[in-house]
Amino acid sequence: MIELGAYRLDLIGDGSFEDEADTFVRHCAEREHKPGVRVRGKRRIRVGFNSLLVRGAGRCVVIDPGTGDKLREDLVAQYRMEWPRRFLPTIAELGVLREDVDTVILTHLHWDHAGAATRIGAEGEIVPTFPNARYFVQRRELEAARRSDDGYIADDFEPLARRGQLELVDGEAEILPGFEVRWTGGHTAGHQVVLIGDPPRVRAAFLSDLVPTATQLPLDCGLSYDVNADELRAAKERILGEAADQNYLLMFVHAPKLRAGYLNRTTGGGFRLTSVDV
Repeated sequence: MIELGAYRLDLIGDGSFEDEADTFVRHCAEREHKPGVRVRGKRRIRVGFNSLLVRGAGRCVVIDPGTGDKLREDLVAQYRMEWPRRFLPTIAELGVLREDVDTVILTHLHWDHAGAATRIGAEGEIVPTFPNARYFVQRRELEAARRSDDGYIADDFEPLARRGQLELVDGEAEILPGFEVRWTGGHTAGHQVVLIGDPPRVRAAFLSDLVPTATQLPLDCGLSYDVNADELRAAKERILGEAADQNYLLMFVHAPKLRAGYLNRTTGGGFRLTSVDV
């Protein structure tokens, strides 16, 4: 738990899963992950998923709620996912009802980030997980998701649109006082990061898959899923430079252990991370 001005931030682990190691070190000069297991000749590693719950100033905000509880046995088997997932039970343990959440920010619509946006209702239909919330996503991300099934599952977002709970953002916007989104692209066409707090006070940045773990801090490092490497690099240079210069707390969505920290610039033009416990 982190206190940030009027807000309490809880970075909550949704559970780990397994993926090919090369997914997380593509084009990267620094390979920080420990050796993993080999499956059919390919090295695999365990990675995490961290969702963010923000409370304060009369708001209850969720950022990237994770996989959710719609059981998809093929994905659970493919990625050797921990099941059941943990985010929704954990917020309940913290005293947060699904009805309490007023805002959900989706950095993008891949199933591991947006799966928990919806759930299976009492009649077997797919309904919004947070019935009183407005859900925010970039317009170009929804358009991309509707054109492709590569990492996207329509049940995660179309029920939100049908019920009028999905709100579309274009580029940079303050969606609530103290909550700003910035379009980055790179990982997906409509990927965005979230900044929390009111400058010049301390701010936090939820980077999502712009920089999913500390391994991806080098500007030449990305994921095999990234759709535009040049776009990703430009956004990283811009966002990470701002974070280092203005002392933002950074939060990493796929980090299993080193989940947050502060950046300093190095003499070689890169960044050094000082980790913090969250």
